Amino acid sequence: MKNHSPEAIYTIGVYGYGEAAFFAALQAHGIDLFVDIRRRRGMRGARYKFVNSSYLRAKLASLGIDYAHLLELAPTPRIRSLQDLVDQQQRLQRRSDRQDLCKEYVHEYKRDILRVYKRKPERKFVAKDALIRARQLADIPDAQPVLRPALFCVEGEPRACHRSLAAAEIAKQLGVEVKHIVAS
Repeated sequence: MKNHSPEAIYTIGVYGYGEAAFFAALQAHGIDLFVDIRRRRGMRGARYKFVNSSYLRAKLASLGIDYAHLLELAPTPRIRSLQDLVDQQQRLQRRSDRQDLCKEYVHEYKRDILRVYKRKPERKFVAKDALIRARQLADIPDAQPVLRPALFCVEGEPRACHRSLAAAEIAKQLGVEVKHIVAS
């Protein structure tokens, strides 16, 4: 694979968007690779049905945006349960009300998913390898650059979602900035 480093790492969530505005935001930012980092790729209810996997993939394809599902960046059920407990303690009615991730979740996600605390380099998360896997999953030819990948999960507030942690680590390793696309 040629060394096509992205210009930046983008993130986007769906909460707060309608269908048209969501896809318009991706196009406005020139997203060329949509990286779904959810464990479950479905949404309940009609409001956000446009990000259910099969519809989402078809819509992205019609817009010329490649799609990859990187399950390795999704939090485990155990890690999610840490945040669920804090959300319950804070009496949040909906996940969309969350503004930040709890410190236990952040620590465990960094330790178990991004493996930033590992001493052996061969066991650490390698951003370049993750992007190579995403390219392969999306069937992107080696010669085609990916300049604006976007990490996707559902939360509207980036600080309330693991995508901000993954994006920060990828950006740090690649020497690029993180740009969060948020609903206005």
